[in-house]
Amino acid sequence: MLTLSRYLGWNVTVTSLSGILLFVFILITGNAMRDILGLLAEGTIPFSLFLELLWLLVPYAFSFAMPLGVLIGILLTMGRLSANRELTALRSAGISIYSVAAPVLFVALCGSFLAIYINTIHAPSARASYKAILNDLVRTDPLRFIVPRAFIHDFPGYVLYVAEKEEGRMQDFWLWELDKKKRAVRLLRADEGTFAFDETTDSLILTLVNGFTELRDPKEPDNLQVLQPTLLFRDARIRLPLANLLGAANQPRRLANYTMDELLKRKNQAESILSGDPSDEEATIARKDELRVQYQISRRFALAASVFSLALIAVPLGIRVGRTETHANFAVGLGIAMTYYTVLVVIGWTENSPHLRPDLLVWAPNFVAQGLGFLLLTRAARS
Repeated sequence: MLTLSRYLGWNVTVTSLSGILLFVFILITGNAMRDILGLLAEGTIPFSLFLELLWLLVPYAFSFAMPLGVLIGILLTMGRLSANRELTALRSAGISIYSVAAPVLFVALCGSFLAIYINTIHAPSARASYKAILNDLVRTDPLRFIVPRAFIHDFPGYVLYVAEKEEGRMQDFWLWELDKKKRAVRLLRADEGTFAFDETTDSLILTLVNGFTELRDPKEPDNLQVLQPTLLFRDARIRLPLANLLGAANQPRRLANYTMDELLKRKNQAESILSGDPSDEEATIARKDELRVQYQISRRFALAASVFSLALIAVPLGIRVGRTETHANFAVGLGIAMTYYTVLVVIGWTENSPHLRPDLLVWAPNFVAQGLGFLLLTRAARS
């Protein structure tokens, strides 16, 4: 029996790790293509910083890939046992389905404990560092986002074009100011331009030298035959706020990026306010903040528990599917996981509705999955 447990445990572990690494790769690739791959291709960030940002995405990706990988690994392992008649042979030898499922569920339980460690400590801090680095790129080196001979749409309300960039200065600088309908209402063109970061106002100061301003009719900005007088200038400065582009420099961190110690500390602060003699307004704010913190704590543990919950469904479902085709088991696993995550996202919409108790609702998918898993496992043992 010990040999069987080691055999099943080892097969599930190897297959699950393969699935986890696959989903980690998919999640990291998706985030990289959205956020940083373009910056690397444009030369905005060096390759070393690109690798650092990818590494910071790993814990965050693991927190979501762990349930998916274990689910797929169990479905493939149990499906192969059933399809190859190994399960029939085991049952003929007097070994019950529960004995077969025990080592598999033990691996899933270990995965849940590992997921708790990642979800509560590494994933939040790594995600916060990832966001902080991206937000500080423009503030620490504004010229990173300036690519010569390319139209730059990164700054809301403006389109920029630079012919050459050399030693911190931009040559042949073009800037179009847009209205709410994204129509150009003013053109500024200068021989040279420089960027400087103003920490006090959290904005970029664009200084243009030796140029002209071309105003357009605000009612018909696209009609180039109706132009306002052109104004020449030697020195012009334009302030580009970064809050709309990157978020405020000193904006509060999202609770999702708090470590567990930070969440518990904030929860204790809310409880200390409520235990005193707060006003009605203070009590309402503290109670709402306490429930939001509790939701984040519950969500991390619930996501970690989903490794075991989905595994409990995967064992009898893998036996029932009983096919060696990888794509069939893979499709079944994805369908189950997507249903679980969709419900989790919908519950997340209630985070700011304390009366709905999202901190308790977030456990509902796990309870449903575990109940369904026990029911299917019992039926499989009786059949």
